[in-house]
Amino acid sequence: MKKRRFVANIFAAMATLAASAVSFNPVDNSTTFYKEGSSGELVFVGDADSATINIAPDQTESGINNAMLVSGKDTAKVTGATVTIGTGKCYTLLYKSDGDGEKENSGKAYLCYVKKTAVAPTVKVCDYDTISNLVCGPDLKVKFSNLVYANSYVNSRGETVDIQDNIILTYEDYEADGININDKPMEVVVNGVNNDSTLFIPKPKRHTVFKLKDKFSQYEYVSDTFRSLLPFSTAQLTVDGEAIPHNTEKRGEDNLVFGTLEDAKTNVGNYMYSGPLTINLERNSVDNTPADTVDASYEWSFFNDSTGTFRNRYNKFYNDMTVNQVPIQNYGTHFITLTCDNGVCKDTIVTGFKVKTSYLLMPTVFTPNGDSYNDELRPTYTSINEYEIWIYNTMGKEMYNSKDITVGWDGTYKGNDAPIGAYYYVVKAKGVDGTDYKLKGAVSLVRNADN
Repeated sequence: MKKRRFVANIFAAMATLAASAVSFNPVDNSTTFYKEGSSGELVFVGDADSATINIAPDQTESGINNAMLVSGKDTAKVTGATVTIGTGKCYTLLYKSDGDGEKENSGKAYLCYVKKTAVAPTVKVCDYDTISNLVCGPDLKVKFSNLVYANSYVNSRGETVDIQDNIILTYEDYEADGININDKPMEVVVNGVNNDSTLFIPKPKRHTVFKLKDKFSQYEYVSDTFRSLLPFSTAQLTVDGEAIPHNTEKRGEDNLVFGTLEDAKTNVGNYMYSGPLTINLERNSVDNTPADTVDASYEWSFFNDSTGTFRNRYNKFYNDMTVNQVPIQNYGTHFITLTCDNGVCKDTIVTGFKVKTSYLLMPTVFTPNGDSYNDELRPTYTSINEYEIWIYNTMGKEMYNSKDITVGWDGTYKGNDAPIGAYYYVVKAKGVDGTDYKLKGAVSLVRNADN
């Protein structure tokens, strides 16, 4: 008889041998297909001492004939479309199936069954390590016990194969959505664990319970409430209505850590503004203080990186939840951290932006004709802190003077349109980066003929 390779696919708890166009499906819902073993055996796991497996040909086969079930020296003829196999070992199924026309196909399959153990799984959550105290660390140690470790089976090559459990661990955590703090369901799927397995998972920032369910057991374990000591903070920094996201890759650091300096500069490059400016700061935090009588403290810290090194510029303390407006006068890269300290652990988040270097340029012509395009004489600028402009006609008469860089000359004098022609300006300004500007030049006032 020619050997054929059988491939198992898992779909709706069915194992299908595609090469032979024959599928093997558990009759009892309590029996599930586990996997195809390394030797090609189809392994089923269930509650009973034995399993009944249905043999079903696909549409290209008209029936199963002359089926024999072999286990060691024992051979039994199979009648009907089902076979019953006991636990702990594999059976060889030899069969013939009717193909197209009068052609008869031969096939072989290895079927294994293991009775699962009905024991409720448990989990132990440890916040301390034997070497170092991990109470404020990012990871939590989880140790499993009472998992289903359903003995073993002997495969077609005579090898003993252990069945390891697959478990799903679920719990709740927090996540930030802008200034809001929302619950975040967490799920950890671990394959191949057994009793005394240890796993490190992201430590939750909220009080939660751990739920554990293994693949083979119907039991679900629910732990006692885990009380987190990690504070969790979120902040919103806005400039002119634009929100700048904060970085949380290095939470809980005592000092400002933002990856490498180059990484930090790359991250803040998308947020560049003209100074001076006022930023709006708003925070939201879950303190997780160890006692109700303990009040957490919150600190905003401001750092300027224009010289290439982190320098602590100044610190501010805001202990309320209101929006705080903070003026930013200096140019360069700015980092702002929010630290929440509950007396046991700290949570630090950081965000950043850039204030551009100064720039000032005057136009050579403007057209105050009311078409809302180039109607005012004003400079193109970035990061100008001080500014004053004087405009004169060709006779030296002062036509306009202003210290507001956001407002330009509209081409009028005492309510009347100034004549078209050449005018002269003098500009004195100072940038936030300390650059002094003294500009002098001519500008043409142009209107349409009908104006």
